[in-house]
Amino acid sequence: MQIRRIRSLAILCTVLFTGFASTVTAEGIPEFTLAEPKGAKVDSILASVNGTPISLTDVLYESGRDEARLYAVYSGKNIYKKVEAMRKKFLEQIIARKLILFEYNDKKPFEVPRQYVETLLDDLAVSFGCTNREELSEKAKASGTSLADLKKKAKEKVTLQLMISSYIYSHVNLTPREIYEYYEKNKKEFSTPAAIRLQLMLLPKKRKKLKKLTTALKSELKSGSKKIFSSMTRLYSSGPNAIEGGDLGWIELEQLRPEFSKAVKGVQCGKVAGPITTDEGVYFLRIESRREAETTSFNKLVPVIKKRIEDKRRKAAYDKYIKDLRKYAIIRYYI
Repeated sequence: MQIRRIRSLAILCTVLFTGFASTVTAEGIPEFTLAEPKGAKVDSILASVNGTPISLTDVLYESGRDEARLYAVYSGKNIYKKVEAMRKKFLEQIIARKLILFEYNDKKPFEVPRQYVETLLDDLAVSFGCTNREELSEKAKASGTSLADLKKKAKEKVTLQLMISSYIYSHVNLTPREIYEYYEKNKKEFSTPAAIRLQLMLLPKKRKKLKKLTTALKSELKSGSKKIFSSMTRLYSSGPNAIEGGDLGWIELEQLRPEFSKAVKGVQCGKVAGPITTDEGVYFLRIESRREAETTSFNKLVPVIKKRIEDKRRKAAYDKYIKDLRKYAIIRYYI
């Protein structure tokens, strides 16, 4: 029954804190002891912030659903390492939130709008299929908590969001020039390189009567027929994917070996380049199709680039904010 309540409450907490910017890194944290959370161990104190304890139960309320997914992916010793890392991450997120709340309670830079809290509770009720607060209250009781506790958590979430917005996000401003400079500097990232689709035939160097066969094939393949090239490849080639006619799929032109790049230059689609003599033997290349390089226009990428830069700056600002708050806090770990 206790485990079931923890799981139910974990879902409620997950909904309440969905969307919160969790970017704290888990640096310098002692190792967890991944013991089975039975009895008193469930309430083991993992850390404290300015004297306020954080228990294993607090972490499990938020990490439970994510931990459950790990068991579908990992097994053996790996699962314990992954669970350990995940609990560290959630512990640091809880510490970060407490630091921000301490900052708010110390400075009281604004009043938390009651309407925001009520709206959040209404959304929570809807997500759990409740039509009124009485039903939400019953749902909370069944999960081992109360409506008053949910209101407290809702107020904390609104406070956190407003604090982050006030102290961090408002300082992340971008000019059109910065966005354009990022585009110019990283234009290759937003480009699709020129590529070519090839069929390849290799006549190994040690093949008997290589010269005679090369001459005959040069004449036979002159038409560029895919059917003929595929048949000859299956019959004579020692190269890759011979059974499929030597199809290599799409290859970026920049990645072609120099002798191949030189041989296919200017050759039309549906035609054959070769013979190409190399240390391995003689190659014939049929150009199936070409794809020209394409760069996405700046105007189409403005929203993407803007979000990318803002996210990066916000994370940096958030990390610095938490780092500064930690300097003036007393944080102890008991793990």
